[in-house]
Amino acid sequence: MARAADTLKTTTLIFIILQQVVLGSEVSVTRLDVPSNAIRYTNQTLTCEYELSSGSLYSIKWYFKDEEFFRYTPSADVPLVAFNNSNIQVILEESKENKVVLREVDLTATGEYKCEVGRDWPGFAYDDKAANMTVLAIPNERPRIEGVVDGHFRVDDLVNLNCTAAPSMPAATLLWYINDDAAPKEYLREYNHVKTADGLFISTLGLNFKLTKTDFIQGELKLKCTATIATLYHKVEEHSQVNPPSTVVRELPPEGSLVTANGPTSGSESMWNGLLERLVTLHVVLLFSVHLLW
Repeated sequence: MARAADTLKTTTLIFIILQQVVLGSEVSVTRLDVPSNAIRYTNQTLTCEYELSSGSLYSIKWYFKDEEFFRYTPSADVPLVAFNNSNIQVILEESKENKVVLREVDLTATGEYKCEVGRDWPGFAYDDKAANMTVLAIPNERPRIEGVVDGHFRVDDLVNLNCTAAPSMPAATLLWYINDDAAPKEYLREYNHVKTADGLFISTLGLNFKLTKTDFIQGELKLKCTATIATLYHKVEEHSQVNPPSTVVRELPPEGSLVTANGPTSGSESMWNGLLERLVTLHVVLLFSVHLLW
């Protein structure tokens, strides 16, 4: 009995192969659109276009890493079906025959997606195409310049700074610039990528060198750090300074004068003003005394 079943399977397989050789596959996936880069927590649309030279469509199946997650079967009572997958979720109400919409993709949605189109009888025929999608975690923040800056940098000061990018996936590419020119490699310190608990990366690049006169252009110094991820993220942080203004030295008032809220007055002027104030006060006291006697 088992031998007869194996013979039947072999015969059926040979028949299908011969039929496809004679008739051709008669089905082909002509275009597969899968975003190569997708931003984390955004909806993503995948489309699959096909051609049938004869017969009718049997089904369109979608696979993620060889696991089926969505199927369209026009002859079924329920044409659209989504299957459980812990890595991706299908928005069923927005998906249709040749389009599937994924809900708020996370980093686990990175991988290979395949569309398989099947032709109905006679001669079930299939064709498929696959493409990869990478989910990126793009930060909103600029990179941070960290380090001690006491007042202004001056000639012979040691620059010892770090540029640290916000958590991302993949790790951000960092570059240092001195007055808009790329910093020499010998000025750069170790490039670190620290992985966070949720699978993101924090990048850090150090800048370490001694300032010379040539680093100041007309008294100005600019230290700039850029963080880049593909073509989707480019942020800049900058420390810019000019020579501090010279200290203003106030001139002392002429000798023998007093500085008041109204400005300088001469010594004789101040003496007469004081005497006048005393006479007025004495006059008021005398008037008050006479009034009491009466």
